[in-house]
Amino acid sequence: MTVRDEIVELPSIQIDAQWYEMTLQFWHDGTKYAGRLWFNGSGTGEGGMPGRRLYYGATRDELVEVVEAMPQEEIRNQFRAAMTDRRRYLPLRGATDELLYNVRMFNQVAVEWRTGAADDAVSTREMMRIEERLHEIVNSLRAVAGIEEPPA
Repeated sequence: MTVRDEIVELPSIQIDAQWYEMTLQFWHDGTKYAGRLWFNGSGTGEGGMPGRRLYYGATRDELVEVVEAMPQEEIRNQFRAAMTDRRRYLPLRGATDELLYNVRMFNQVAVEWRTGAADDAVSTREMMRIEERLHEIVNSLRAVAGIEEPPA
């Protein structure tokens, strides 16, 4: 069983005249500890942005030491690569955002239906409408995956 999402706060880092909070999110996969840097600050979006590289250690402390020993320039380069990647595939990001929005709406309608706060027939119609939209979005993902520019 994998234990996920232990988080250690690291010192903030200045990148291109901006300060970013930095954390190490890690887990034990059954044999070793694995973790990824997360950056939070201007342009990283709600909840921050993950770095692209995984780090490993035999123990929790070893993993933290590996990350803390990294040169600042390596961390900055990892941040820049993640920012470039994050902003590259805008059409897929838009479809993903819409998918998540609809999932949240579906859950909200389902909660209201299950708790009796909404009429059965109305809730059923609304869930069917949202489910259809979710299928449309999923079916559109292939068309937008890997596209770097919004369609003209």
